[in-house]
Amino acid sequence: MNPFLQGNFAPWRMEGLAEDLEVIGELPRELSGTYYRTGPNPAFPPRRNYHWFDGDGMVHAITLCEGRAHYRNRYVRSRGLEEERAAGRALYPSLLDLDPSEPPRIKNTGNTNIVQHAGRLLALMEAALPTRMDCVTLETLGEFEFDGQLLGPMTAHPKIDPETGEMLFFGYKPLPPYLRYYVADRDGRLVRSEVIDVAWPSMMHDFAITRDHVVFILCPLVFSFEHVRERGGVFSWEPERGTRLGVMPRSGGAADVRWFDTDPCYVFHPMNAYDDGEVIVLDVARYGRLDLMTVASLRQPSYRGEAAARLVRWRIDCARGVVGATPLDDTTMEFPRVDERRVGRRHRFGYSVAREPELEDGTRPEWTAIRKYDLERGTIATRALGAGHGVGEPLFVPRRPDAAEDDGYVMFFAFDPERNASDFWVLDARDVAGEPVARVVLPHRIPYGFHGNWAPAG
Repeated sequence: MNPFLQGNFAPWRMEGLAEDLEVIGELPRELSGTYYRTGPNPAFPPRRNYHWFDGDGMVHAITLCEGRAHYRNRYVRSRGLEEERAAGRALYPSLLDLDPSEPPRIKNTGNTNIVQHAGRLLALMEAALPTRMDCVTLETLGEFEFDGQLLGPMTAHPKIDPETGEMLFFGYKPLPPYLRYYVADRDGRLVRSEVIDVAWPSMMHDFAITRDHVVFILCPLVFSFEHVRERGGVFSWEPERGTRLGVMPRSGGAADVRWFDTDPCYVFHPMNAYDDGEVIVLDVARYGRLDLMTVASLRQPSYRGEAAARLVRWRIDCARGVVGATPLDDTTMEFPRVDERRVGRRHRFGYSVAREPELEDGTRPEWTAIRKYDLERGTIATRALGAGHGVGEPLFVPRRPDAAEDDGYVMFFAFDPERNASDFWVLDARDVAGEPVARVVLPHRIPYGFHGNWAPAG
């Protein structure tokens, strides 16, 4: 059986609305807004193979107001999904089944991240254009091209500068030009588009920014259309290339990018980056190797050892031209986040999902704990939920706009195997290991997904 179609990875295909949900504890009155999260949720049984990255996007929204909680979920109604609904079956291949001899059929699932910028709610997946959704009803409004200026796919991980309000992002492709960088101003106008030269076509999932720089992470997971059938996927792991970090001044352009070499690895998600004099500090969830994208890895998955992510701090010394690496945690973790007000600025605290070592079986990416890192003191606090209680990406929301960096709440979805349903947890960020501030009881389970963000009311 496919591990991504079992348990709480299995799809939940009903859409609906549930108002005034049961709350255990008390929701803080200052939490007024909506938490949006998207994730893969295949509307039809797959044609052949299935990878977690394939599923149709379903957006789950928790709206908090006056101590009450309301829930809504809707599919991202892509053109591909509408074709399949008309046919009554799956029509698109898995990423594991792409045939290099045919034009790729990629469905714009919007299953990876959902962000709000300049009043637009955008569901994202990195191989396609963003999909605009209605902020209240979650109705799909269609693909968004920035008035025709977006010249290809958009990463699922744009960065919104907390001072300028700009949204910085990129798009990558398997054919030239491999990488293009963009900037949208605080009003949502695309004001910059520039090709960045890279040494090879890579699956570049995410990147980092500082106040003064952009950092591209070029890993040796290479698009390779040779021997696809024998290898079982379109990606080739080529560690002999190493990993390269491209540093570009935000005031400069492609000609100003400097590349720094480090050991071969893969990074889906940085936690954050900031400038420290001539050094750029970059905290990442680092994999020693990656084999998630082949049929063979799906049949015998491994999320242990070098195939699992650990939190590492890179220090890119721009003056000396070297990269230093310091482990920050030896526990398997992923989905690192910081206070969004600290994006690109020095951060003291970070949050992630993690595995409880005694529960780790290495067969699928299921996390049962939340970690809070105090990177100044070098301490870690853990909220462990226990076997079967899988948790989603933690998100920090400040108590007030001017609150201190860890003065607020950490929110996430968690699966309750006893109820076969999910809950929405709200923890005190200064006491993540303590009793939850509130737990919203949801009427059904929410399949494990990827990323989400908070949009304050008003």
